[in-house]
This record gives sequence, structure tokens and C-alpha cells, in this order.
Amino acid sequence: MAGVPLGSWVGQAIGWRGTFWALAALAVVAGLVIGRFIPAEERTQATPSVRSQLAVLRHGRMWLVLAATALVTGGFMAAYSYISPLLTERTGISEGAVPLVLIGFGIGALMGTNITGRLGDRKPLATFITTSVASVLVLLLLIPLSTSPVATVVLVVLLGVTGLGITSIATPLAVRFGHSSPALAAALTVSAFNVGIALVSWLAGTTLDTSLGVTGPEVVGAVMAGLGLIPLLVLAAIRATRTAAPQVALPEADEATSHRAQADHVAT
Repeated sequence: MAGVPLGSWVGQAIGWRGTFWALAALAVVAGLVIGRFIPAEERTQATPSVRSQLAVLRHGRMWLVLAATALVTGGFMAAYSYISPLLTERTGISEGAVPLVLIGFGIGALMGTNITGRLGDRKPLATFITTSVASVLVLLLLIPLSTSPVATVVLVVLLGVTGLGITSIATPLAVRFGHSSPALAAALTVSAFNVGIALVSWLAGTTLDTSLGVTGPEVVGAVMAGLGLIPLLVLAAIRATRTAAPQVALPEADEATSHRAQADHVAT
């Protein structure tokens, strides 16, 4: 809620390089504070081998989660990465008011993370799919409605709700499917976030000089987030297939034999 608007304001005041220098300085300070005050944890468990860690790569369902994470996250972040030119050149919002809109995005992200986190505890896959569909809809609506300041601000807030909510679902879902190595599964999810953001944002940036103009990132983002639904639907189909697996009925004679065997076992 505070960091992105503050970074935008610093960038406007002293240039975008100033924002990076400020972040570098804060990182050094944070490192010193962590090193000084965080107590060292005693290791009571044996360190797992590299081979056992890499076994997580054999779980196909985890790779589906990672693919969906990269595509959906990359989709909404592609639009968000270029939200400033959309707001100033198409919506007509002044450059000084952009940080205020970004605060709205941050509030939406805070809400989305909490809401989807709670829903994802009960139904993670269904929540992931619903959130992804909502992200696609918000991105599509931003294309025609970005000429209206009120509609654009509302949609930017909703983009925070739907987009950042994915982070609270994807990691625990990947850990569930990569249970043999939860630490590596969680790390791979973070990598998927960043790979998706880097690649899709780069692709979205190439559209700014095309006929799509400042709405190009929203178009690319909607397409990528829509593609992210494919691995999620495959996961849902796998789950439905396993849930609906028919139980093999025993013939009457075999069933009676089974009951007698169970009775003999209990008696023994």
C-alpha cells in the first residue's frame, strides 16, 4: 500500500534511478537489522539431500500450478507495469495523482490477499480458477473503460484484488503437490511469479509502439491470464476424474466370501 506509491513519488521527484538507489540503501539497512536481531535457529533435523529435493520435479500437477502462476501473474503484472502511461495518456489523470491510484491498487491487493487466502484454505483450486477468471475480466474491461477516470480507478483497485490474491493460493497449492520437498516447491512458485512477470511484461512493452498503444499491455495481459486457465482446468479435470473413479462391485459370491474372511480376521 505504501511502497509502490512512495516509489512512484520518489521517481517523479528525483528520477527512476533514485528509487532504485533508495531501495538498495534500505536493503542494506534491513540486512543489518536482520543480522543483529534475528536469533540463529538451531538445526535439529538433518539437511535433505539434493536428490530428494529434486524429486519434486517429477510431480506433474505441481508443474501445472507453476505454469498457471507464471501466466496469470504475468498477465495482470504486465498491465500493472505500464499502468502509469495508461492513466496519464488515455484516462487523463495527472502525473501527480498516479501515486494515489497506486494506493488504491495496494488497498485492493491487501483485501484480495486476505479474501482469497481464506477461501483458498477450503477450496484452493476453485479459488485459483475464480480469481484468474476475474483477473481476465478486469483486464478486458480496462481496455474500453480506461477513458473514464472513475471506472479506471475502480478497475485498478479490482486488479489489485484479483491479481495479488493469486499469491496466497499458488504457493500452498504447489507445496501440496510437491509435498516431498515443500521448500523447493515454494521457491519454484516464487520463481514462476518472476519469470511470468519478466516475460509477459517484456512482451507487453513491445505493444506500446503498435496500433494498440497504451492499451496493448492490457490486451497481452488478458490473453496470457486466459492461457493460464488451461493448466488450471487440466488440474480440475484430473481431480474430477480421480473423484469420479468407479468402485468395482464384487459379485455376490465374492462379496460373501469377503465378509466371511473379514469375520474370521476379527475373530482371530
